[in-house]
Amino acid sequence: MIDPVAFALPDARDGLYESFYFRGTSSDGRHAFWLKHNLLRRHGERGVTLENALVLFDRQNGRVEALYDKEDMSPQAMAGFLRSGHWEQAAANFASGSFFEISREGLRGRLHTAQGQASWTLALTRSDEVLYHFPHERLYHLPWPKKKVITRDCFLRFRGRLSCAGLDIEGEFLGMNGHNWGTEHAYEYAYADCNLFREEPGAYFDGFSVKLALARGLVKTPFLSMASLKLDGRWHHFNALSQIWKQRVTALDDYRWRFSLHNDTHRLEVSIDGRNPRIEPWVALHYDHPAGARSVVKNTKFASGRLRLFVHDSTEPLRELTSEHFELETLLPGNIPGSKGYVGIP
Repeated sequence: MIDPVAFALPDARDGLYESFYFRGTSSDGRHAFWLKHNLLRRHGERGVTLENALVLFDRQNGRVEALYDKEDMSPQAMAGFLRSGHWEQAAANFASGSFFEISREGLRGRLHTAQGQASWTLALTRSDEVLYHFPHERLYHLPWPKKKVITRDCFLRFRGRLSCAGLDIEGEFLGMNGHNWGTEHAYEYAYADCNLFREEPGAYFDGFSVKLALARGLVKTPFLSMASLKLDGRWHHFNALSQIWKQRVTALDDYRWRFSLHNDTHRLEVSIDGRNPRIEPWVALHYDHPAGARSVVKNTKFASGRLRLFVHDSTEPLRELTSEHFELETLLPGNIPGSKGYVGIP
């Protein structure tokens, strides 16, 4: 199977974005973090923009702090960054004094920006449990789908300290490590993951619903959905290509997502509600596309959700899982970036 930590950028024929990111929630459920490392090569260009961002969430106070730094790298500098061949041996130094380091054992970094400073030092305990969202490896190599998604580690434990613009958090965190890349961001989508369920500590959920723009944006697909659920040590995958057009989305907006999925043996009903930024901490980030477009992506680590797993068309659920620690991310085409900056208004 494809190496989940290998750089995707060297194989790109033209424009590509790539993100290798970490998220964690504190053991007391109050704090969460989102640490992102991004690469962007625009269509028709050889140079690459390197971005590093840290977002901290404080649920008790409804506070979010986000800082980022970026630098345009020459082909020679980028070749040096990519020399190791994979993200788990990656390091970069910015002209501003910002830097980051990624290894199997830990994460370190610092951001020096006009908006403030951030830093992090985290030791990692890996499960090395990888989730490949697509049912066939060839889908990671073919031009379609244009966005590739892998969950590098479904149960990643962190221990350490993070600071961002005056918000400091320290302790133990449970989270995940994701890796995605593509020639463009989707026209519209919702994505969620969770590994902190009340009823089953070893459960894990990860999935998305997406609309794609085809024929230069003249045609939009219906929602295409995939998801996977690990329960009682067994994976239930709802990602068959024959079913992707038939999965039903009943609600999707900035802060809410409801849908149901089927496979050959089970049905999964999903309801995730992030409420709104006046109640739960949300952040809005501006994502650049390789072709030059920009999108608003909204994200929280504290959405409430319920999963109900059924056998075929049974009316009684086989299992029900609930959590207040779903990560929920949405991109709606009607949301237009209000500034040229990376951080927006949720």
